[in-house]
Amino acid sequence: MSSILDIAAGPLRAGGVAVGSALVLTPLVARVARRYGWVDRPSNDRWHDRPVALMGGIAIVGALVVGVTIGGRSTFPWPVWAGAGILFALGLADDLWDARPDAKVLAQVLATACVLYSGYAFWRGGPVWVSIPLTFLWVIGITNAVNLIDGIDGLAASVTAIAAGALAFLGVALGNLALAAVMLALAGAAIGFLVYNTPPASVFMGDCGSLVLGYLLSVGALGVQGGGGPVVGTLVPIAVMAVPIFDTTFVTLTRVLRGRSVTDGGTDHVHHRLIKLGASEGQALALLSGMSAAFGGVALSALWMQRPLALAVAALLLVLVTVVGVYLATMGGDRLAGVSSSESGMTVRFGALVRTYAGGAFWKSVAGLLADLLVVGAAFVVAAYLRYGGPPPAEWSAVMVEMLPAVIGAKLLVFYTFGLYEGIWRHAGTPEVVRLAGASGTASVIVGVGLVTMKGSMALVPSIFILDWLVTTIGIGGARFAFRALRQYAAAHRDGGRRVLVYGSGPDGILLLRHLRQHPELGRTVVGLLYENSARHGYRMQGIQVLGGPDDLPAICSDHDVEEVIVHLKAVSKEERSRIREQCAAAGVDCQYFDPSLRPAPETSTSPLTDTGRDEEKILSP
Repeated sequence: MSSILDIAAGPLRAGGVAVGSALVLTPLVARVARRYGWVDRPSNDRWHDRPVALMGGIAIVGALVVGVTIGGRSTFPWPVWAGAGILFALGLADDLWDARPDAKVLAQVLATACVLYSGYAFWRGGPVWVSIPLTFLWVIGITNAVNLIDGIDGLAASVTAIAAGALAFLGVALGNLALAAVMLALAGAAIGFLVYNTPPASVFMGDCGSLVLGYLLSVGALGVQGGGGPVVGTLVPIAVMAVPIFDTTFVTLTRVLRGRSVTDGGTDHVHHRLIKLGASEGQALALLSGMSAAFGGVALSALWMQRPLALAVAALLLVLVTVVGVYLATMGGDRLAGVSSSESGMTVRFGALVRTYAGGAFWKSVAGLLADLLVVGAAFVVAAYLRYGGPPPAEWSAVMVEMLPAVIGAKLLVFYTFGLYEGIWRHAGTPEVVRLAGASGTASVIVGVGLVTMKGSMALVPSIFILDWLVTTIGIGGARFAFRALRQYAAAHRDGGRRVLVYGSGPDGILLLRHLRQHPELGRTVVGLLYENSARHGYRMQGIQVLGGPDDLPAICSDHDVEEVIVHLKAVSKEERSRIREQCAAAGVDCQYFDPSLRPAPETSTSPLTDTGRDEEKILSP
């Protein structure tokens, strides 16, 4: 343990010095920025609603330089720092005078040329005609990706600190102390700056900070790539930078589908979408930072993974991020306040595109089948590694690799036979769960029997097939039910409109609650439930608390700013409705009734629908 600390002493010192330097420099830079009017003012393509000091990137870069100079015994080659200087100058010019797009591209090309001149390259050792273009794509892409996630307070600095920390650990593991020193200094500078940049931020880093952070992270990832095998070289950099890559890919695709310029500013990034779906700015920051840390952990563990397991984990993560991305894209449109109505046009374009090139009217089934292909293959590999607590025996590994295509084909055929590609999964319930579990169990039994028949008794490892069934069922079920779960979560946390109480916590009350959640156009936010039975007071139903009974209505309305009470019409008697209406009047809130009754169509109706007493009631119909 002491030897590891001795090895990491220099990098740790660089990180500590950078933290202290950033803590001192950031408020000084912010004060100067405010004095000279270097502030970012609110606008339509900005998220903040007040002027905030710019130029925090000066403090970040200054702290980084101090940390590397004092704490680092070795560092990157000088051309890499020359490239960082070019981007720092570009960022300053853009923050002060709005640099031209062609100038930005030129500066980033020159910075990438400096990286190549220093000996770094994506897929080092591969064909030059492939490696050089990939290096330009990687460095320029990551540089701009970090710049793009700097859209809410603290996000770019948090992701940088986490990613740089992961790269530093990887550098120590691979014996690259120069990389570890620079990355820990970068993480320290970001952490020190983050103290002043967390919501609500008192200073922004600006392009002079975000461009340099993205550039150095891209170089650090290339340094890790050069020290590992093919799997590490391909997957680790992508895993470390998963959040910026995901956000940039998401924004690019959704804007192309909407027919909007990819280079424009806007509030349609992943972090903005999360906030529009009901998360607070702090929750969005915590969620994306946690996602970055999780992927960083995956990157670290990939150093010790064998190729089959690393590819299996990558396949599962690809399905996960694809599901989240599709959900965030399709939950735009008019169901989300604050998102342009052009989102509906994007949905139409996307539907037309996939119907043309990916299965016609059955494109969702085709997409589900492709996702299942990845999950099924990954689950079989993961099950084998779980069974043996590491790499399987050589004979089982050979069987696993040889028979994997047959396993995937057999399972998908069983799933198709069970009708897994015919359901509308956004409305899936218990019958779909039972069908999925049965299909997965049947598929695992067929695979097990087939392997034993073809390979003999050495393939008879029941625990592998049980684990395979569990992982497959969880993976496929998670991918399908994730849409429903995310929709319900977003509906439960949506805010805006009139604050209402729902009377009743039984089936009728839950029906009313779900109706209000699924129809945001009604403009209601349920803040609590009312119920006569005091034994249920304090309990939660569908995430909403039973606040009390009708007699508690005045106090509840005052404490929770309630504007309206809605009662399920069929759940209470006429006398009880009258009493509730009187209590609402005494509390100064409106009272409405929800009526889900079946009614005959007008052309078949033989007599008008009558209900004595309805003249005085407001009916909220589905």
